Amino acid sequence: MDHLWFDLGSYAGGACFEVELRGSTARVCLMDADEYQAYLDGDAYEFHGDFYDVSPVVLQVPYDDYWYLVVDSYPRRIKVSYTEIFD
Repeated sequence: MDHLWFDLGSYAGGACFEVELRGSTARVCLMDADEYQAYLDGDAYEFHGDFYDVSPVVLQVPYDDYWYLVVDSYPRRIKVSYTEIFD
C-alpha cells in the first residue's frame, strides 16, 4: 500500500499540526498506534482528517496517545512537511 507516514510520538489531546502538501492532493490521516496497525493490516480503522486538495492542513490531536501522520497519495509525486503549532 503506497503511503507516506511519520511517527509523531506521544501527544496530549489538543496538540495541533500544520501539514503542507506539494505536488499532489492527498488523504491526510492522523491515527493512533492501534488504528495505524489496523491500517497496515488491511483491517477496518478510524482516522482524524480527510481528503485535501488545498494546503496547509491543520489537524488537532483529539486525545492523549501515540500518533502517526499518514498521507495517502503518490509518494513519488508529493512532498510533505509538517510542524507542530503552538498557541
